[in-house]
Parts: sequence; C-alpha cells; structure tokens
Amino acid sequence: MFGENPFAAAFSKIGQAATRVAFETRFHAIQNGMLRRLNKEIEAVTDDGTAQRIAALQKERDGIAETVPKIRRYNFGLITNRERFLEIRDDANGAVGAATSDGDADNFSAVEADNFNAAAEAVIEKIRNLKMLYYPGISDGGLVQRLAQEAEELEAYTAVSGVVDATGTDPMTNDNRNMLDLLDDISGHALIYSNSTNTLVGAASDMIIDYEAGLYGIEADMAEISAVELDKKEQQVEDLKMRYGNLLRAISLSFEVTSGYADYLADGVSPPPPEKGSILNLFT
Repeated sequence: MFGENPFAAAFSKIGQAATRVAFETRFHAIQNGMLRRLNKEIEAVTDDGTAQRIAALQKERDGIAETVPKIRRYNFGLITNRERFLEIRDDANGAVGAATSDGDADNFSAVEADNFNAAAEAVIEKIRNLKMLYYPGISDGGLVQRLAQEAEELEAYTAVSGVVDATGTDPMTNDNRNMLDLLDDISGHALIYSNSTNTLVGAASDMIIDYEAGLYGIEADMAEISAVELDKKEQQVEDLKMRYGNLLRAISLSFEVTSGYADYLADGVSPPPPEKGSILNLFT
C-alpha cells in the first residue's frame, strides 16, 4: 500500500520542502514587486502639485514680506517731508514778516538785512534736510527737487541795508526784493507740497494695508493647504499601505493553508515507527 511505502513518504516530504522554498522565492519577488508599486502610488499621491502650490505661495509671501518694509520706510520719509514742508512755510513767512516789522517795507536797516540773511539761511538748511524719496509706481512730481532749486536761487542772493525795490523793477537796485519775493514763493510752494505729500502718505498707507491683507490671506491659504491636504495625503498613504499589506497577508495565508494541507498529506504517507525490539529499529 502507498501509505506504507517509506520512499513515497520521503519523496513527498522532499517535494513539499521544495515547494515551500519555491513559494518563499516567489513570495519574496511578489513582495518586492508590490513594494515598488506601492511606492509609485504613494509618490503619485504626494506629488499632486501641492508642494508646488505651497512653494508658489511661499515665494509670493516672501516677496510681499520684502516689499512692505520698503513701503513703510518710504511712507515714513513722506511723513517727515510733509512736516518739514510746513516748517519751511512757517520759517519763510517769519522771515518776510520780520523784514517789514519796523513798518518801513521799502528799506532794510543793517540789522534787518543781517536778520533777513540769517532767516534765509535757516530756510535753505531746512530745504536741504528734506528727504529725496523714490518708490516704483509712486511719483511726488519732484517736489523736493523743485524746492531745492529755489533754495539754490535764494542762496545766491544777499540782503543789504538800503532800498527794497518794488516788484517788477528792472534793473533791481539790490537783492532785497528778489529775496522777499522768492521767500514768499517758497512759503506758498511749501504749503502746496505739504498737502500733496499728505495725499501720497494716504496712498502709501493704503498700499501697506493692501499688501498686509494679501500677506495674511496667503498665510491662511498656506495653512489650509498644509493642514487639509497633508492630512488627506497621510490618510491616502495609510490606506494604500493597508491595502497592499492585506493583499500580501492574503497571499501568505493562502500558501500556509495549502502548505499545511500538503504537510498533512505528506505525513499521511509516512509509515508508522517500528515497534520497540523490532529489527527495523536498527535502521531508524
């Protein structure tokens, strides 16, 4: 009978052992193939453009973060000039008023001439302390440059004791009338420039608000993408791992069941051990 044939049992066990080795080899190859496929699917999940969107938002945010301080510095310069324009207007008015304070507007005394020259120098100095500003897309119309040109003209004049010519006299007796008229012009221009600069301050302030609002919006978008998208990706990756893990476990379990049945059959064809005292014990 086949169940009593020791050679059949040996061959059956050898065949089963070979089958198990072959399965282990095939299972290892299947596992490696699935891992490669799993990695590709994970890469497809993670490389869906989210990183690129975040990088683009990051670049935009960095650009705004660099821009806002520049506008703030520009706006601070505008505010400084706006106040200095008013000071120049007041100083120019004061110089003209002091020159005629004695009631004789047609003549300068030596003291009046000296005081007038000193007042004009103070106005020139304040004009030179104005900030030269520039920001792309915003123009002040060259207000500081225009006032600086008038300061150069004023510096070329010197008041002296003597007559103050009437406006339009040609030729002028001295520089007294030119200085008075020019300081009067500087006063009016400084007031206009202060008002114009105030408008620019408002525009720059609005730009800062708009940029900061955009910055907060970008940061909110980045936070949302990072939180929602990354959580979604993490769940998708976990699902993929679970699916492939279950598939590998199913293959392994199927083999173990089949292998166990084969082991049972192999054991079934093995002859029973010889009884004690039997001569067969000498060969076992």
